[in-house]
Amino acid sequence: MTIKIKRFLKTATIILVAIIFASEAIFFTIFETFCFPFRITSIIFVWLVTCSSHFWLMKTVTDNPKAFDRVFMMQTMLKLLMYVACITVYLIVFRQHGVSFTLHFLIVYLFFAIFEVSSILKFVKENSGRNAGEEVK
Repeated sequence: MTIKIKRFLKTATIILVAIIFASEAIFFTIFETFCFPFRITSIIFVWLVTCSSHFWLMKTVTDNPKAFDRVFMMQTMLKLLMYVACITVYLIVFRQHGVSFTLHFLIVYLFFAIFEVSSILKFVKENSGRNAGEEVK
């Protein structure tokens, strides 16, 4: 494992633990009536998907930088479809907790998405020798 992947996993794990603690604190104090099952499982699921997709993208940038755009778009579509399927299954099984779970899932997804995109942009800039979005001449 490269140093950059280890650094990403370390930071992602710190974010994971912080989100779990914040979620537990919020749902056992302020929003106690909105508590729902599988809260921590959904956070870990998003973390696993984020880490595996980040590893895949870093490998793509390293092996074949020209394929990055195609792989990034395909991966984003697959992740969103997985997340929609997860939310749909949860809503079918636990209909009474639908709004709480969906909002919680959205917030967790946004935290990890912002972190992943910023990490990928930094990695692409370092490895491509040009700024992201800059035209190749």
